[in-house]
Amino acid sequence: MQAGKIIQQFMEAYNRRDAEEYVSYMHPKFTAYLYDTKQVLCSNIEEARKIYTKRFSENPNIYVTTLNRIINDNVVVDAQFIEGFDGGQTILATSIFELEDNLVKRASFVRRILNNLEELMF
Repeated sequence: MQAGKIIQQFMEAYNRRDAEEYVSYMHPKFTAYLYDTKQVLCSNIEEARKIYTKRFSENPNIYVTTLNRIINDNVVVDAQFIEGFDGGQTILATSIFELEDNLVKRASFVRRILNNLEELMF
């Protein structure tokens, strides 16, 4: 399956706040981390399931909008606008997804909290 289509479905599951469907797109050796600090957010599907089950239940209005997507073979880079993130924050994110066997094996994120929408202007 095309990497872009997989990530589109992955994000749709995120927006439905369906943790089980969301993790179904993850590779058995899934890892997620913050790009700039290399802080590991989770290093397997069970950790991801716990994190996203909690995030979705605590943030019922969380929603991601993909502003732009670049696809290069098995790597997908999304520019994303995330509303209702932890504590109601609005985030501008660059998300880098690496796929293997049509599953997301690694996700890395560059995130910036937006204090107002004017910060979105480039």
